[in-house]
Amino acid sequence: MSRSIVCFRGLLFVLTLLGGVGERNAVAQDDTPTADDIAAEVTGDGQEGDKNAVQVADEVQVDPINSDQRIETRLQEIMEATGWFTDPEVKVDRGVAFLSGTSDTKSHRDWAEATAIKTSDVVAVVNRLKVAELPLWNFAPAIASLKQLGREATGVLPLVLVALAVAILSYFLARGGAGMTRWFTRSRIDSSLLRQVVGNVVGVLIFIIGVYVALRVSGLTRLAVTLLGGTGLVGLALGFAFRDIAENYLASILISLNHPFRVGDLIEVEGAKGFVRKVTTRGTVLNTLDGNQIQMPNSTVYKGKIINYTATPLSRRDFTVGIGFEDSIVEAQEIVMSVLDDHIGVVNDPAPIAIVESLGSATVNLRVYYWFDQTTHSPLKVSSSVIRLVKQKLTEAGISMPDEARELVFPRGVPVQMVEQLPAARPALPENSKPAEEPTTSVGEGDLGAEQTEVLRATEDDETVEGEANLIA
Repeated sequence: MSRSIVCFRGLLFVLTLLGGVGERNAVAQDDTPTADDIAAEVTGDGQEGDKNAVQVADEVQVDPINSDQRIETRLQEIMEATGWFTDPEVKVDRGVAFLSGTSDTKSHRDWAEATAIKTSDVVAVVNRLKVAELPLWNFAPAIASLKQLGREATGVLPLVLVALAVAILSYFLARGGAGMTRWFTRSRIDSSLLRQVVGNVVGVLIFIIGVYVALRVSGLTRLAVTLLGGTGLVGLALGFAFRDIAENYLASILISLNHPFRVGDLIEVEGAKGFVRKVTTRGTVLNTLDGNQIQMPNSTVYKGKIINYTATPLSRRDFTVGIGFEDSIVEAQEIVMSVLDDHIGVVNDPAPIAIVESLGSATVNLRVYYWFDQTTHSPLKVSSSVIRLVKQKLTEAGISMPDEARELVFPRGVPVQMVEQLPAARPALPENSKPAEEPTTSVGEGDLGAEQTEVLRATEDDETVEGEANLIA
């Protein structure tokens, strides 16, 4: 008799399952397919979804302890207590739990199904819970994220304050360390710019270590490691971005160490000629002989060809003078040399020279070379005085200085007079027509002094020169 009852109950249980599956399929046909259902059909996950829709217990007890009513009441209380479901309803029929209502999320829907299947004496679960569709303008997740962010920020605020204090302390320590380094290297490094660079390097290292400690204190250990590891990459990127600035800065250091020129020297670099006023970290400032200012990049100055006219006190100048073919070359040379020997602006060592350079169409060209002290005399003024005196002495000696041959046209003809005998010697000039002796210096030439003092005095009010420290002072 007991065996017949067991068989009857097993047959009844199978029929119940079949009826539940049929009922579930009927409900599923009435439901409108959602985007998740279509995606499941495309990806092949629909079969797994159907399988999970009906959960069956791993082991079915023949003699259940709990009644369907107790199971139904217990599951109903659990679903209502969570607050995740809208209008939840639980029906239990002979150990099969039917869940219906609306769930706020899919994960809560799956949770309800898993909870029901784990309930004692539940042999199967038919999950009819629907997932609520989110509104188009749903700000709840954003608001929740902001609240979570606010809670996290409040939690790390003390660490941030401590890290900020450490960063500020490291900044002042960096400044102090840089100043101590400059003071310590004052007697060991002559260049003020190099002392400044060494102090800045020490200060930057101290500041980077302080920032690293601050990040570790605030809990940003990964960021601190990234900062130290990326310092080289940041430096490389900045090097490419500010290549010209870094190049000029390095060139200023090399100029201050090598001293190719000093303040007041007359130099010429890449066609620019002027007196050196100062060297900054960006460029070299020159004042031309016209009083204009030139600012040249230090990289151009350091890599370019520098002509320093005042590096040595003596400088050589030259000029050309042409005499007639009928005049004595030796006599002209003696006259020129006497002028150079007696001139106050021309030095005797090295000695001046006057050589025959070429034969022109109407003149014999003499090239005259002489040396002068450019620290005390102006090259322009000395050249003017020497040429003026040479011209006077040659004229007094009766040596002609003809112009180049030209073609002259006489429309009325040229009168010709026959003479029987040429004069044996040149007629002497009347005493009253003899030119007066000219002085070595004239009103136009002044005292032959160098222009350096005049140019520097004329440009002493230059605000650009006075605005920044001079690296070669």
